[in-house]
Amino acid sequence: MTGVPVDIRVALLRQYGGFSQAHSSTFQPGLLHFGDERGFLAYKYVWGTAMVLADPMAPSHLAGDLIDRFLHEHRDAAFWDISYPVARILATRGFRVNELGIETRINLASYTFDGQQKRNLRKATRKATQLGYVIREHTLTQVDRDNVRAVSDAWRRTRTIGRREVTFLTRPIAVEEEPDVRWFFAYDRIETMVACCICDPLYEAGTLVGYGAITRQRLDADGMIGHALKRHVIETLQREGKKWLTFGLSPVDGVDKIHDFDRDWLVRRGLKYASRNWLFNRFVYALQGHALHKRQFGGDTQQSFLAFNKGIGMVRLIKLLRACRII
Repeated sequence: MTGVPVDIRVALLRQYGGFSQAHSSTFQPGLLHFGDERGFLAYKYVWGTAMVLADPMAPSHLAGDLIDRFLHEHRDAAFWDISYPVARILATRGFRVNELGIETRINLASYTFDGQQKRNLRKATRKATQLGYVIREHTLTQVDRDNVRAVSDAWRRTRTIGRREVTFLTRPIAVEEEPDVRWFFAYDRIETMVACCICDPLYEAGTLVGYGAITRQRLDADGMIGHALKRHVIETLQREGKKWLTFGLSPVDGVDKIHDFDRDWLVRRGLKYASRNWLFNRFVYALQGHALHKRQFGGDTQQSFLAFNKGIGMVRLIKLLRACRII
């Protein structure tokens, strides 16, 4: 039941990988995989707890059975960044369920850059043109990968935890060719690479229907080049007739919303405190900035959840920080 081969994982990804963590849960280094050709769960152990990332990669009617088989072998489990239907399944298994954050997704068929909320996106494109930036799509074989790593490393040094790559809830960047992953790059006037956008594929029933976007940029690049880069990606995917672009999870955003679950109120208070606390945002993880950046794009939002079945909820949050390499 463990160690699902990569060819089976990829086949399942292409059938059921329509959620933002699909590519990451399939390929992220350090994750284990439980299941078989019917579906799998991605997880890692942190101090005795099986920490499951995202929804089952399986048809919806088999998700409950896969979860039951997993729980039979992993009695102490916590699930992170899961959808409402999966949260409902876990609630019926005695799990406590809390709101984790907001997922942002753009419906490309109807999306426009009109309106006051998106003024920075329009401004970013004009400014990028004025400053002489150009944006191009390349494969990694067409660029110097050391330049890509330099952009990624420079961006990471601007983060609160600049010494190491955050993992688990965040997909760590792999500067290597991956199935159906696309790369867009921004260059300045002298053709120096200053930013990149990595697009992970989303699938529905064997069809590639969209992407999840991650951007990184150099500190000396214009601060709005990331907006211009994402706008270029959106317009490219719209011309191609793709359905979705997702920006993934904004952790702890929207945890004030109440759903019909048995929740841990101390966990809820802890998440709210972290989202508002200046010291946490400054020295641990910039939750407010993360959420604000994604809100500027508008788009559709849906609640993401966490669930756990044993122990003290706040200890689960500490284990999550460990899983993400924040501590």
